[in-house]
This record gives sequence, structure tokens and C-alpha cells, in this order.
Amino acid sequence: MSLPQGTVRWSFESYGTGAVTPSTAHGRVYVGGASLFALDLPTGHVRWERKTDDIADCTPVVVDRTVFVAGGDLLAVDAETGAVRWRRPPAPEGGFHDATHADGMICAGAGPTTLRACDAATGEDLWHVAFDGLPASASRFADGVFYVSRTDGVHALHASTGTRRWTADTGDAVVTAPTVTKGRVFIGMGRSSSGGALGVRALDAESGRTLWHANTDGYVGSAPIVAGGVLYATAAGGTAFTLDPATGREGWRTEVRDAGQGLAVADGVVYVCGTWTVTALDARTGTPLWSSKPEVFGLCAPLVVNGTVVLCDDAGLVYAVVPPKSR
Repeated sequence: MSLPQGTVRWSFESYGTGAVTPSTAHGRVYVGGASLFALDLPTGHVRWERKTDDIADCTPVVVDRTVFVAGGDLLAVDAETGAVRWRRPPAPEGGFHDATHADGMICAGAGPTTLRACDAATGEDLWHVAFDGLPASASRFADGVFYVSRTDGVHALHASTGTRRWTADTGDAVVTAPTVTKGRVFIGMGRSSSGGALGVRALDAESGRTLWHANTDGYVGSAPIVAGGVLYATAAGGTAFTLDPATGREGWRTEVRDAGQGLAVADGVVYVCGTWTVTALDARTGTPLWSSKPEVFGLCAPLVVNGTVVLCDDAGLVYAVVPPKSR
């Protein structure tokens, strides 16, 4: 089926090495790469650039007028000017990556094995936890708990101390970032060399107990999204689908040939990213609405701002795409 095509409004080269979802605030797009960049949302023009210690291949975290970014060192910069508020050098375990903000702290990976919580005002250490498995994604926070996906499972940590609340074994599967809502933790899973399961799994946020598991034919490489009482997910090999968050029962399923890299939901539209293409679907029915194929390879989950879809790819290219009606 031939779909109406979106238009690339602007593009930018961040010189990153991986697909990273940007952040937005104050009419700007904040994107990692060789530096932390603040771009004008309507035009893509660079407002400012701030060098980091290494490639900042993680989503910047914007809190009020401060942007936090992990790129080797851990930086807090002024969102308006890019001026450094504080800079935390790499931890003994290695460089910082994948930052999350909650309760006045920044929680970030440090090297391959450690998660460190730092004071958001100063960058000073609060606590750290070592894991057996390798990092899989940034942590997520809800109700005083950090939820962390690793190759050895999903871990729940008390945010105040870093002590473990529970660990859920995922059978050595590759696991997405967790999505936490209404007492449940949802993860996407991909089969590993040892045969870990494919699909979407729901865990009880209090205990880590598996509540349900929905099998898929392809790996789920992007964190599920829960919006309006519906869970949205994609599977590599070409499907976007919905599930009931309470039961795991499937709703609609739509073939999207280039699906599996990432997705976003905004204003009644599901945006599905693949290796080459972004496709917009009606969130209620799964009906395809439009698509766009910029010069990309390996898209991440998109950022959607007022109908503009901001994409990053594995080469560090950033694109702003508008739907056909906005031409």
C-alpha cells in the first residue's frame, strides 16, 4: 500500500555513534553525539554546543533549566546557554552513560557493571550498586524505586539507598528499558544465545513476579509504551500491535514492514521506526496514515513535538519530519 509521505523539514549531523532519542524543552531539541547540542526546534539551527568527555550516546535529561548528559563524564549545564553548572569526571568503574533524574538525584550507568546515584545539584556520589549483567538501557523511576534492565534480569532498587527490592530473572534475554505504570513493569524481550524468550512481559512492581507474557515472532527491541489504558509495542520482522496492560490480550496488529527499532505515541498517533522508515498509525485502529523514508540507517524511538517527528539514526544524523498535511 502506497502511503502519503512526510517531509524532512531539517537535518543535523551530531557525529554520534548510535541512535539516541533526543529531549525537548523551551522550544529546543537537546541531542547527544560528539557533543551535547541545543538545536532550535523549528529550524534545526545550533543554539549552543557543549563538549563532553566522550561520545554522548544517551538521551539528555532536562529538568527545569538544567540539562544533564552522560558522555564519559557526567555534566549538568544551563539549558539556555550551555554553561557548565558542574562536571563529574568518569567513575572508577568507567565513563557515565544512560542518565535518569528522580528525587533530586541523577542515576547513571558507570562503566559496564555499576549504577551510580549522584546529587543533581552537585554531582556528588550518593550510592552505587554493582551488577553481574551488562547494561541494557537507562533506568526508570516510579514511587521511590529505580527499575533497571540488565542482561542478567530486571532489578528494583530503593532510590534512597540503592538497596535491592527484588530481581526478576529474564532467562538471559536481551531486555528493553522498563515501562512502569499503575503498579506494573513492562519490558520487551529478545532471544539471546541461550534461548531467552521473545515478547512482552508484565511484572508486578512490588515483587517482580511475572503477571503475564505475550509471545512475539520477532524480538521486541524498543520499550513498550502505555497510553490511554493501552500498551503499544513493535516486533522486529514487521509488526506493530497493542495489548491489554492488565491481561496481555492482543488488540489490533498491523504489518509494518520496517518495524522494530522504536516507537512513540502522541495525540492519537503511533509512530513506528525501523531501520529506514518511520510510519504513522492511527492509535485506535492501527490503520497506517503516512510514512517517511529519510536518508537514515537504524532509527531510534522518535521524539514527537507538536506534530513534528524528530529522529536520530546510527550515524548520528538528526531529522525533523512533518506529516503530509503540514507541508
